[in-house]
Amino acid sequence: MGNSGAELEANVYNRQVKRDQKKFKVWTSAGLMLSYFCPAQCACCYVFSGPNAGEAATEMSVEDALDHWAAILRLGGEKGKVHLTGGEPFGDFERLERILQGACEKHLGGLEKIETNAYWCTDEKVVRERLGRLKELGLERLQISTDVYHQEYVPMERVELAVRIAREVLGADGVQVRWRDFYENPVLVGKMGDRERTEQLLAAYKKRRERLLGRAADKLANLFPLRNYESFADNNCGKSFLGARHVHVDGAGNVFSGTCIGIIVGQVKPRKAVTLDELWCGFDYREHPIISVLVDQGPVGLWSIAEELGYVGGQGYASKCHLCYELRSFLHKRGLSGEQLGPGVCYGLNFEKPQVNA
Repeated sequence: MGNSGAELEANVYNRQVKRDQKKFKVWTSAGLMLSYFCPAQCACCYVFSGPNAGEAATEMSVEDALDHWAAILRLGGEKGKVHLTGGEPFGDFERLERILQGACEKHLGGLEKIETNAYWCTDEKVVRERLGRLKELGLERLQISTDVYHQEYVPMERVELAVRIAREVLGADGVQVRWRDFYENPVLVGKMGDRERTEQLLAAYKKRRERLLGRAADKLANLFPLRNYESFADNNCGKSFLGARHVHVDGAGNVFSGTCIGIIVGQVKPRKAVTLDELWCGFDYREHPIISVLVDQGPVGLWSIAEELGYVGGQGYASKCHLCYELRSFLHKRGLSGEQLGPGVCYGLNFEKPQVNA
């Protein structure tokens, strides 16, 4: 691996398949999930992030973050990118600052963005100081989340303050508002009645379909027409897994493909066992008890496994991802494939106490 990154043939699976078969793509970008902590409990969350979510073992150390960062650059070469996310990465600003400081000292490039919901943006001086410091350390883009889900917990004026100061510090091109149409015409559902709130959530989902995993599966799936699991029989996940160039890594070293949070591709512990680039080189999906089924058969392939353990199914499923999550959640809680499914915060375990809206 040089500046151009890893070659496809560096992966053990790719060396074994025929030339006309789909190859396992090189991971060229990574989202470093610094924590599962978040002051909000958004209905769209892929996991169950919250104010008491996760545990000490899922907090990413500065050293691990830098090791994962360096590994994705070795894999992706000049295309290598990282973004810092959570949970809410500004929940521990000192750690965030130290990670960027370390990246500067190690001459690591490729910082794509840092994500935030702006909950911490209550004082203009603090916002300006923090963003100014991060800019000194290489931050060029801040992504600020704003939508019907986040604004149940984060007052809109904090988002507005974050956007204004970020544009001054980073420039207009250095601020990504997700989503701009909501920011310009916010719909605040916190004080709405159940019927009106449901209508607004449906409208938001129709505009941008969220992955129905984690809390999203729990809070949003039943708002939509549900189908029998057999209707997803022709939907395998081969393209999603083999073609994914992006991974997420949490503080415990769990690696997830794309946004399929909760399916552990493998674990990376840089100073103890394997680094992210070594994991990619040695990964063969055919040896993974969950991913092998999903690639070949899709989530329907997990049905018989769950059924043998007593799964009887629900009223139906809103999407392929919803079906997959429900089956995986059942298997996880039954203790099956513990090293391939987890951590618990992805399946509603070790999660937060109810919180009063900010």
